[in-house]
Amino acid sequence: MAKIKPLSLEKYFLALSKDSIIYGLGNAILKILAILVAPILTRIFAPSDYGIISLISSVISFLSLFLIFGMDTAVFVSFHQYKKEKKKVISSGFWFLVYWDAFLVGLCILFSGQISHLVFKTPLATLFFSLAFATAFFTLLTNYAKTIFRIQFQAKTFAIISVVGGVFITGLSIVFVVLFKMGLFGYFLGGLVGTILKFLVALYLVRHNLSFHWSWRRANEMAIYGSMLVPAGLSYYVFDLSDRFFVNHYRTLTELGLYSMAVNLVGLIPFFSFALSRAWLPMVFKLYFDERRVFKHFVPRIFIYYLIFFMGLAIFISLFGLEILKALTVPKFYGAARAIGPLALAMVFSATVQITYIGIYISKKTKLIALSAGIAAVVNLIANFLLIPPFGMVGAGWATAISYFFLTVAYFWFSQKLIYLKIDWSKVIKILILGVVLIVLAPISWRFNFWTNFTIKILEFASFVVLLYFMGIIERYEINSSKKLFLKILTKIKFSRRENDDQSNIPTVQE
Repeated sequence: MAKIKPLSLEKYFLALSKDSIIYGLGNAILKILAILVAPILTRIFAPSDYGIISLISSVISFLSLFLIFGMDTAVFVSFHQYKKEKKKVISSGFWFLVYWDAFLVGLCILFSGQISHLVFKTPLATLFFSLAFATAFFTLLTNYAKTIFRIQFQAKTFAIISVVGGVFITGLSIVFVVLFKMGLFGYFLGGLVGTILKFLVALYLVRHNLSFHWSWRRANEMAIYGSMLVPAGLSYYVFDLSDRFFVNHYRTLTELGLYSMAVNLVGLIPFFSFALSRAWLPMVFKLYFDERRVFKHFVPRIFIYYLIFFMGLAIFISLFGLEILKALTVPKFYGAARAIGPLALAMVFSATVQITYIGIYISKKTKLIALSAGIAAVVNLIANFLLIPPFGMVGAGWATAISYFFLTVAYFWFSQKLIYLKIDWSKVIKILILGVVLIVLAPISWRFNFWTNFTIKILEFASFVVLLYFMGIIERYEINSSKKLFLKILTKIKFSRRENDDQSNIPTVQE
């Protein structure tokens, strides 16, 4: 049985990989643009400027929970529930968001001065907040349009919107900041104008799914459903973003700016998590209801690979974080390297929730998600209070790691009670020990010059890869299966290129 298992699951790994690449493309472009822009902005903005951007972004993230109101998830349910009213369902959600978001954003702009004084203890950021609130309005409507593309399996359109929007927003921000020398005002103005252009493109592409005739009844149903997701979202906000307010309160804006830079650097991990989650949930639901036996084998196996991949990525970023900072930023930002290790570990635990909460979602016991997230938020606040005053941004990183670890364990505990999966716990524990030891203890060996340290880091990362085999985490048959799978993917790519070339040589009717 063990011999045929890798072959029987091959097509599922291929499907998951392909869909993840498609959905991750747009997000990848955004990350690449952020990396390319970093050397420019870090030479213009001070760390304190990044601190201001970080705090305003945190406020916008909090507001977004109420702006979207769970409508992005609710429209999925209603779209399939009322199959004969698809256009009415989409339009009802859209117009509800237009009126609801206009009301909330209008209030926030009206009280921008008070919000600025509350966050920064000065009204000087009032204009920045106003621009950011207006940007949030068009961002949420654009995201709703992208949800419609996902519902209708228009992955390419989804990616196009992300790419075009990223180019608009990044390009205009650079123009206003660098060419017109408008500083932080130019940064937020560029974000607003770029987002408006992005929204207009999305609106044009989704226009056939919208009409002025919408149903208050359907909108009300979706709003009630979506409102149940807001408490869980609030909990996520607390343990995901509250650390910035603690760092700002107990430390300085400069340290907050360094911490924000560290968060941006480890953002490669949630990027992959985001891409996988788009493809993972539809596949795992289908497997559970249509191919239960495959589900029982596939999910435990993918959990081990998932953990290996993200832990390896976290170790790489932790080891070479300083080198990456030196390549992308200037010396005043090198201090951010101290917080990269614990933050990278936190992102690993964050990524695993895509699998650990699956039993809760399938069983429709979503109250357990709100409960787990709520307790995790309390854990995070306590950890922030205890760790940030003495350890600053490093303490914030460890508080985040502790919170996400608690969250994923809580999810998995409840999921196992609802849908039991046979997990190889010995491999899970080995991966966790190996990753934590390398991330925590590796910096002790970096006491030499740049190239010596760089060589040591390469050897440390290589030791992780080698130990995966010698500790029995990856077995020989899995290595052989991976080689075959990789060769199969290469063959498909070559065949696809050859087919395209052949198609291009076929004469048209006009010819």
